[in-house]
Amino acid sequence: MKKANLSRLDLRNINFKYANLSHSNLSFCNLSFCNFERADLSFCVMDSAQLIGIKGLCANMEGAVLSNCNFEDPSGLRTNLEGVNLKGANLENSNAANVNLRVASLKGANLKNCILRSAILAGADLERADLSGSDLQEANLRGTNLNHANLELMQNPLHMSQAIR
Repeated sequence: MKKANLSRLDLRNINFKYANLSHSNLSFCNLSFCNFERADLSFCVMDSAQLIGIKGLCANMEGAVLSNCNFEDPSGLRTNLEGVNLKGANLENSNAANVNLRVASLKGANLKNCILRSAILAGADLERADLSGSDLQEANLRGTNLNHANLELMQNPLHMSQAIR
């Protein structure tokens, strides 16, 4: 399904494990509770997609456009993107509260104005990522690489306790 146009479809609860959806258009899709484990979503356009409760363990989302997406489940279910490749991805204005991004690669990613409240970013690579205007309140940043990351205009100050959990 490489380069497929699936925009605006309701694709909830689908198992995309190991699927190749690279360069596809998934903008405005409801992808809630889908399994994207080890799927190739590189350079996908997923603007304004609903990504509540997805499982994206080790998915490749390099260069994906995920601006204005919603990852937060009001019931508290945590989206799992542990080990995901989001190098150079655009998540500007997305709600990624409570998302598990442990050991994820977000090198050079655009996370401007993202809600990352209570997100798990332990061991993540955020080198050269733009986090300006983002909300990292209570996020777990233990062992996170923030080398040359842009942390200007943060909504809340970062505290040392966030790195010592």
